[in-house]
Amino acid sequence: MGSIGPSWQDVAAKRRNDINRKIPQSWLLSTETVKNHRPVDLPRQSGLLSPDELYLTELSAVTLLAAICDRKYSSVQVTRAFCKRAAIAHQVTNCLAEVLFDEALAQAEELDNYMDTHGKPMGMLHGLPVSVKEHIFVKGTTATAGLIAWADQLSPDDALIVRTFRDQGAVFHVKTTNPQTLMACETDSNLFGRTLNPHNPKLSSGGSTGGEGALIAMHGSPLGIGTDIGGSIRTPSAFCGIYGLKPSVARLPHSGLAGLHDGMMNVVGAVGPMATALDDLDLFCAAALAQRPWDHEPSLIELPWKKDVQRPAKLKIGVVWNDGVVHPHPPITRALQETVSSLRSAGHTVVDWDSNLHEGLINAVNQAYFLDGGEEYHEILEAGNEPEVPLLNWILETHATRKYTIQESWKLNSQSDLLRTLYARQLNATGVDALICPTAPSVASVHNETRYWGYTSVFNALDLPAIIIPVSTVKSTDTWDNHPNTLPIGISTTNDTYRALYPETEGPARYSNAPVGIQIVGRRLQEEKLLMMARTIEQAIRPPHQRTAVAKNGLT
Repeated sequence: MGSIGPSWQDVAAKRRNDINRKIPQSWLLSTETVKNHRPVDLPRQSGLLSPDELYLTELSAVTLLAAICDRKYSSVQVTRAFCKRAAIAHQVTNCLAEVLFDEALAQAEELDNYMDTHGKPMGMLHGLPVSVKEHIFVKGTTATAGLIAWADQLSPDDALIVRTFRDQGAVFHVKTTNPQTLMACETDSNLFGRTLNPHNPKLSSGGSTGGEGALIAMHGSPLGIGTDIGGSIRTPSAFCGIYGLKPSVARLPHSGLAGLHDGMMNVVGAVGPMATALDDLDLFCAAALAQRPWDHEPSLIELPWKKDVQRPAKLKIGVVWNDGVVHPHPPITRALQETVSSLRSAGHTVVDWDSNLHEGLINAVNQAYFLDGGEEYHEILEAGNEPEVPLLNWILETHATRKYTIQESWKLNSQSDLLRTLYARQLNATGVDALICPTAPSVASVHNETRYWGYTSVFNALDLPAIIIPVSTVKSTDTWDNHPNTLPIGISTTNDTYRALYPETEGPARYSNAPVGIQIVGRRLQEEKLLMMARTIEQAIRPPHQRTAVAKNGLT
């Protein structure tokens, strides 16, 4: 094991105490209050938030910015409300990794003074609280990637996305949890503990940006900065009932992150937004690109954000009912069926999508994640004297089984390039504008049961942008009898596993209150068009009054 020092339990206890002691006593919830309410309901039921604070924390980021610019609310007033709501969220979901309330309020006061002096906002994000995934650098804060060995590792500077947003007037009030090593679809680590789903604490908040998912679902932040290399923005967004965007690689700033396999190019992640409204994803991207980040991060493509994208009168959409490997659970199939029906009623064309290329792409990207056979993971865990949490243990034992030679890595890249070419040909031949598909085989999974990320990682392999929108919740009629698994028993071990995780009669109760989100996929580097199409799809499936409910509650 690693060098002699504090036990991992002592390191973790100190970190968790550091977080909790920064929450003011007057913002603490009583045990009775917590026991009697779902986490997502507590901000309204706790009595800690004033009517004004409840109202403004449930506004979209775009609406909130307009109110700040019109001086309906001060930056300090807005920041204090979101700090308070973030404190409530943490007490019931364990979503915070850094509490920056004092720094945020001081920053907000400076922004109010700027507005008083200059009569105008500092930038596009003036006074807007923004939360940040833990492994993204915020100068002076830790960036641990959920690792005991890095528990005291301070960020030397702001990540480029953080610096850009700070220059635009954003206020950073919290950093949020991510799992041990980041490599999991559930947010659990020895350092921070497990982050719970605010709709049902027995379920996962997703990963690896699960802290953001839980926090934003509880309106503890209007806008969050996440990262995604296999589904890490999209899975928490779907599990927690919010909106998220994974952009194409090299579209948005991606430098200034802590993590393993730094410099690996076989599969590359992306920074992206998480929020409670589609327009907030647009705002995030516009602000991220407003200051020419490609001048500072040479790997970025010089591609300014476009506001004049034309909306086709009608869309042609391909629907992925399953990927040929794992069939989704009944709530997801039902949500796709309802979405398809609404789109056709609105005059759009929907066709079935042939997913025969998916399995090869998924296998290729799974190999790319672990080219060293998991060696770096084992080394850093040993350095911190910490054990693997259950899901990481399963991942390493299942996927990190051997090292690949340089020649094998080259061959893998060549195979992936061929599959991407074949997929592009299929998109071109069918003429679809977008795909809609599951985000995962299940809605928010029971803890430690997430075993498959192919529905998201396939689009990392293809480098296609993808958006999550919430469309429903689990219903009592979501059974296999009503929405059958059409893949043969035995087609894959994973399909059989997921079939068993959703019992015929107990399935809906097992996943009670879980949101259902769908994934919308566009063409590479066409994020603006993808957002436009997502708006069109949302208009077809949800009337405006229901979209207001989503902004307040995270789902309909």
